[in-house]
Amino acid sequence: MRTGFRFIIIFGWLLAGPTSAATDDPLAADRALFLKAHKALNEKRFRDYRKLEKQLTHYPLYPYLEFWDMRSNLVHVSNEDIADFIERHQGESVSARMRQSWLYQLARQQDWDTFLDVYSGNQPVTLQCYKLQGQIKTGQEQGLADAALKLWMIGKSQVKNCDPVFKYLEDNKLITDELRWQRIRLAMHAGNPSLARYLAKPLPEEDRAWVDLWREARNHPAKTLDSPKLKKDSAHAREIILYSVRRISRSNADLAFEKWAQLKPRYDFTAAETGELEKNMSLSAAWQRNPRAHEWMVAVPDEAVDAKLREWRIRTAVSDGNWPAVVTHTSNLAPEETQREEWRYWRAHALDQTGERARALDDFSRLARERDYHGFLAADFMNWPYEMSNQPIEYDPAALEALANQPGFIRARELYKAELFIDARREWHWITRNLSLDELKLAAVLAEQWGWHDRAILTVAQSKDYNDLNLRFPINYQSEVRKIAKQFQLEPAHVYAVIRQESAFNKDARSHAGALGLMQLMPRTGRVTAKKHNIALPSTSLLYEPDKNISIGSAYLKQVMEAYDDNIVLASAAYNAGPHRVKRWLPEDEEKPAARWIAMVPFNETRNYIQRILAYIAIYDWRLEQPATPLKKHMPLIRPNETYAATEK
Repeated sequence: MRTGFRFIIIFGWLLAGPTSAATDDPLAADRALFLKAHKALNEKRFRDYRKLEKQLTHYPLYPYLEFWDMRSNLVHVSNEDIADFIERHQGESVSARMRQSWLYQLARQQDWDTFLDVYSGNQPVTLQCYKLQGQIKTGQEQGLADAALKLWMIGKSQVKNCDPVFKYLEDNKLITDELRWQRIRLAMHAGNPSLARYLAKPLPEEDRAWVDLWREARNHPAKTLDSPKLKKDSAHAREIILYSVRRISRSNADLAFEKWAQLKPRYDFTAAETGELEKNMSLSAAWQRNPRAHEWMVAVPDEAVDAKLREWRIRTAVSDGNWPAVVTHTSNLAPEETQREEWRYWRAHALDQTGERARALDDFSRLARERDYHGFLAADFMNWPYEMSNQPIEYDPAALEALANQPGFIRARELYKAELFIDARREWHWITRNLSLDELKLAAVLAEQWGWHDRAILTVAQSKDYNDLNLRFPINYQSEVRKIAKQFQLEPAHVYAVIRQESAFNKDARSHAGALGLMQLMPRTGRVTAKKHNIALPSTSLLYEPDKNISIGSAYLKQVMEAYDDNIVLASAAYNAGPHRVKRWLPEDEEKPAARWIAMVPFNETRNYIQRILAYIAIYDWRLEQPATPLKKHMPLIRPNETYAATEK
């Protein structure tokens, strides 16, 4: 193992885009050797690896080889060598990653003295608990109890590594019955009844019975309300009643309000408890599209009114077409909420509907200058063209070159060009985490010049500069998108909008749910769609390939569009949330203007998704140099659910 090795890279970097010739890429040969060494190390061909490694000591990614080599056999690496590596690469991503790997190794070895010396920075919960274990083992108990209780006091089970720490709390009688009840409450409200049952074990039998009843209320809230234990007023009884009524409201707001009207006078509920419950019940009613939702919301006591309730008072009034109420509610917003484009739009619309045309036109004219969904709707109202306001980022080429020549950016570029995308993104996150807003703009330009569009999009957003549309809305894969869109009778701008929203052009994107690639296809959806359209897909790993993903993703998008009579609004909702949810959200017996329907979509994610798709289509029309289709043309009336193929059965 090499110890004490240091090297300095002096490197003059030419800003070269992704299409530069090999002769313009002075690191191409070293990169190829690096990838061979990386492969040899992964395959445990150590003799081959050593030969290649010796040729790469000058290469910017050599520290990664060192890191991977040491980590692969860390138990046999001396503490001195590990400490030396961390010291040599202080301030670099690999240094922090090596420290973390070393901490895990030291914990496994129970070398607590060294562990505590090495521990620093913001570490994962597992390492936090190892640190506290180390303090227990070494008798360093200063701050231990507070840190341990902070980790313990959450509504979910912690990692197993925390068990010795929590045992310390138990053994030292630091967990009082009141603290235990606090965590039981957190567990129940977080949907973890099994944790609540576990926490209740040390409590007296009477208290355990209350926890059992509370747990029963999770699945059978209406039945629980009939329990004899709840007949007498008590703190536990009131808590379980509030929880049960809230659970009922999630599926049946009418029944919840009926039960609450019966129970409220019989118990000594506080004003805060009453207000919080009535607020939550009325919100559930809104999400269920209950016709009395707005009435119930308005009745919530002022002390319980928060931003979410103010928001949904507006939404339900919009959905109902209660325009005087919309004017009232938008006038009663908190100062920080008044400039939100959505509320500006609906206030202007409500003013127009209530006869205040001049004020409405004034508000619409100002909003129509905004480049977003509500700004475009305002422009449609005014019959104005959309205001794109494209302003490419201005930068000093010398400053950009200086940034590109920083070692961290050289490493990030090399990792990206080597297609080690996970490591590349880690490196990018590390080197950009402390940049100024101006430096972030430069970094975004740099990523865009490299063809690394997802980092460019993310980084320019972090810089709060939203006006470089060329950077924020790339149009790569043009030939593929145009050809495939034509094949499936889709607008290219629509396909681009989905790619932009789903993955931000990250071709190797993988969601927590397992969706893959540019258009974020689930493997099963990919297989079924490919088979239906005779698209070869021997392996779902091919969904990471841009042309394959765009082809199958567009085929699926067309299917969803056809299921909803080519209604982009409903197709977008279904693409994001699934047809089963869209069916629940559709009107029962009357048509609804699309904008009003969108305003009532209960999931923030899906509502924002629909709005962004519509806005992105307009922006991509502009990027593709074709006339923008007004949003209102993409937003036909939303019909009752039985009229759409996707909801028939």
